[in-house]
Amino acid sequence: MMKIKHVIAAAALGTATMAPTVASADLSGNAGVMSEYLFRGLTQSTGASVYGGLDYSADSGFYVGTWAATINFGTGAGGAGTEVDVYAGYAGETDAFSYDVGAIYYWYSEEDEVDNPDPSYNTPEIYGSLGFGPLSLSAYYAPDTYFGVDDSAYGVYGSGSFPLTSVLALDAAIGYNGGKGNEGFTPDSDPYIEYNLGVSAGLDNGFGFSFGLVMTDIDDDDPKMVVDASYSFDLM
Repeated sequence: MMKIKHVIAAAALGTATMAPTVASADLSGNAGVMSEYLFRGLTQSTGASVYGGLDYSADSGFYVGTWAATINFGTGAGGAGTEVDVYAGYAGETDAFSYDVGAIYYWYSEEDEVDNPDPSYNTPEIYGSLGFGPLSLSAYYAPDTYFGVDDSAYGVYGSGSFPLTSVLALDAAIGYNGGKGNEGFTPDSDPYIEYNLGVSAGLDNGFGFSFGLVMTDIDDDDPKMVVDASYSFDLM
């Protein structure tokens, strides 16, 4: 369902569901391709996915952005589908920690062309995160419908990114996904846990690469390997 724009590591780890990383420039963009689009450990594409986005950030800490990707979820059942995310929030830091709070809307413009779901796949969420050095704790909550499930959903993730060299990092995350909305995507209608482990590289020229292993505790859900290549650039 989405891959918000902490462009490199999150793509491979499938943890892009948390708060977005806003570039220091006032206006920036990103584009890339991933071998498979995963969202909270669940497959959203049958093969490679192409994505791109724009972010604006103000000196005050306010940010707004949009991001889109090709998918094969729901609307893509009969062909190529598209997901578009629109989000806004406020981010900052103190001497002790960093923080980020915001809201996001996941929009599937082509859903009526394929299966006209009721309720809609379109989903609003609120999210927040706290960062302590290389570690972070994030949470999300969908108060109403959740990607075609007529109920709420929530999740809590802990993650870390640990430098290995000046450009290479080891990334790990674990997340609990609960609520009737998430349970609607598991065979036994249970909450599930997502596990991620990978490496990512970010270069000074804006290019980034990542490789990750994504797993869940859902029965018969095999581990997935994801490779991502991205490019980030300043527009202002």
